[in-house]
Amino acid sequence: MEKRALIAVVLSLLILILYQEWMTRQYGTSPPPVQESQQAEKTAEKVAPAAPKPQPKVEVAKAPIPAKPQSVKEVRVETDHYVAIFTSRGARLKSFKFKQYRTAADQKSPPFDLVSSNTAIPLPLGLQLSGAKTLTDEGLVYAIEGADLRLSGDGQGTLRFQAQTPRRTAVRKEFTFTGSSYAIRMTVSAQGGDATGAPEVLLTSQVPANGPHQDAPFEGFLAQVGGKTVREHGEALAKGVELSGAVSWAGFGHTYFLFAVLPEGGKEQKVAVTQTGPAVTMKIGAQAQGSGETSAVHTLFIGPKQLDTLKSINRGLEHAIDFGYFGFVSIPLLYALHFSHQFTSSYGIDIILLTILIKLLTAPLTHKSFASMKQMQKLQPQMERLKEKFKDEKEKLNKEIMELYRRNKVNPFGGCLPMLLQFPVFIGLYNALQTPIELRHAPFLWIADLSRPDWEALPFTLSGWSLGIPILTLLMGASMFVQQWMTPSAGDPNQRRMMLMMPLIFTFMFINFPSGLTIYWLVNNILTIAQQYLISRKES
Repeated sequence: MEKRALIAVVLSLLILILYQEWMTRQYGTSPPPVQESQQAEKTAEKVAPAAPKPQPKVEVAKAPIPAKPQSVKEVRVETDHYVAIFTSRGARLKSFKFKQYRTAADQKSPPFDLVSSNTAIPLPLGLQLSGAKTLTDEGLVYAIEGADLRLSGDGQGTLRFQAQTPRRTAVRKEFTFTGSSYAIRMTVSAQGGDATGAPEVLLTSQVPANGPHQDAPFEGFLAQVGGKTVREHGEALAKGVELSGAVSWAGFGHTYFLFAVLPEGGKEQKVAVTQTGPAVTMKIGAQAQGSGETSAVHTLFIGPKQLDTLKSINRGLEHAIDFGYFGFVSIPLLYALHFSHQFTSSYGIDIILLTILIKLLTAPLTHKSFASMKQMQKLQPQMERLKEKFKDEKEKLNKEIMELYRRNKVNPFGGCLPMLLQFPVFIGLYNALQTPIELRHAPFLWIADLSRPDWEALPFTLSGWSLGIPILTLLMGASMFVQQWMTPSAGDPNQRRMMLMMPLIFTFMFINFPSGLTIYWLVNNILTIAQQYLISRKES
């Protein structure tokens, strides 16, 4: 197989793999039906996920009937970053809306709410109490100590919720908020009655096939245990997950947001994740129950998966962003985008500037690749004569071809190797543009959202189908065709025709890629065309 054909095959496979990965992250996988019972298995490693043991029946605690029925109340907390609503029924989080992030790209779109509005999904931040019987606080109506809060900067405020279970266990939740931070301090306790230890915290989320929000799909369960990052979704959640050990954080992730619990105190924790229909529940608490301790302290992080924001918590939350194996390339490129954004205020321009920078850094490799192809093209007539002369002596033919390369100082891998060396850069940039929250709803020219395909910016309906005009993608395909047409061909006409088909394949695959990536590939093609033109003129 000629080297040009090999390059085509490798590029095609690479793009197909990236496309499949993107589709999986963007739309998720449909979870299979939840099994009604699971066979218990013991975990050999503390950190290794395993099928959960059958759970004891959990009851929902109902508040004892007082002399005067207590009405359900709501309390509002507003900070620099979010507006949270807590309900006294279960002392749970009813709504959490981000002030800087919208539900959709439309400027009039409402703020993004991370808490599901599906009434079939229990609200997050419940408690599970251990005793003679295991029960949750979903039915309890708490008394609220504190009023609506409005905080900014370093200002702090606290809400306290208190209730009593039918078994006379006093339950207490306390939340402390800071105006400028996404972190929330949560203290829970259970005393009296038949309580045998500190309550376990329950985190819930909705996992339909496409997630509750189309542009921020549900990623699944994320955690860092014993220094190892765990990611589970789809079928793994349906089967159940159990982890134990030094839990740095654990929670649920969306493509651009994270809801995590960070245990305090340095004690080993136990985490169990189960799924029932569209509801997935994470339970986290101290591994050793019945130790006499009645309270536990956690930090909650409910916020965007923005690299510096996650790092500021100092608990390894930045690992919630999956940059893949080439994170060492993606992170510097992302910081380069941040740096230029201070001056441009446009991520579209930032991508163009970053593409130019990468092209300048890789220009020597591109030049070497193109020059090698030109040399191979000049040797093509001599190679054809050798093939004709030694058509029945393969070993002799290979020896003569290598001798031809040696005499003319041509490296047969010179056209292929430089391109292969650039693959880590391409993949790293792919993750730097596709994964973080920065491009979400970022506009550029006629495009409203650089994290979405460009055809969505010019939609139209045809026979009931929602379609669009992918201007950027078509321009990218045209530029790639020009680039391939200008590239020297050392093979036969059939191979050249095959290479000219590559732009069509790439155009088809890029239709559903984020428009930010399409901008990068388009600008890169234009720069490569200019470079090839200059090299051709110099050598002609």
